[in-house]
Amino acid sequence: MRTALINTVGFDEKFCYRAILRHGIKERDKVILITGKKVDRVVKACEWVQQLLRNSYGDRVEVEVIEINVDNVVGSIKTLKSKIEELEDFRVIVNLSGGMRAITVIVLLACLMSSKGVRLELETEDFETIVVLPEELLKLIKTPIGNDKVEVLRLISEGCNGVVEIANRLEKDPSTIRRHIAALEKMGLVKVEKKKPLVIGLTNLSELLL
Repeated sequence: MRTALINTVGFDEKFCYRAILRHGIKERDKVILITGKKVDRVVKACEWVQQLLRNSYGDRVEVEVIEINVDNVVGSIKTLKSKIEELEDFRVIVNLSGGMRAITVIVLLACLMSSKGVRLELETEDFETIVVLPEELLKLIKTPIGNDKVEVLRLISEGCNGVVEIANRLEKDPSTIRRHIAALEKMGLVKVEKKKPLVIGLTNLSELLL
């Protein structure tokens, strides 16, 4: 699958350059640069990235620069959300390391509001660490799990870790509880500790809801 690498860009192109190398951008991939107002230093940073890609791939890697207006947060989110959802046939990686903090927040919100799954990453200023936001966390933010499933998590946290016990406490059919547990496991909120009989436990992610 082709890769679309979205980078926030400010006065310095180094984070974008490192992301291009780290993710092995290749022919037929796409690089999208998100900037604020195009002052001279921002323009130069974008030109440097474009020149790097031209020297390496000619016109075989598409480069697009999108200038957003940080004074129009809603409009900017709408523009970026539409752009992300256009990348249907791409694996989308979003690097939030460069540029103004306002741009980073706007891009992050656009990703969270998009129906497209993305990899969100942030490189620390000393280049020592790449922080990747867990995909399960992003899904959790996008899709509320509902009160019934939260009640199942609450009972598990209180020591109820069997289907029948949870069903009795909630006065629900065991088959309903099994469906809830299957959905929670898929979301990364519970883990199966024993299959017969089914015994479940919480993951670290579920602690955010309790």
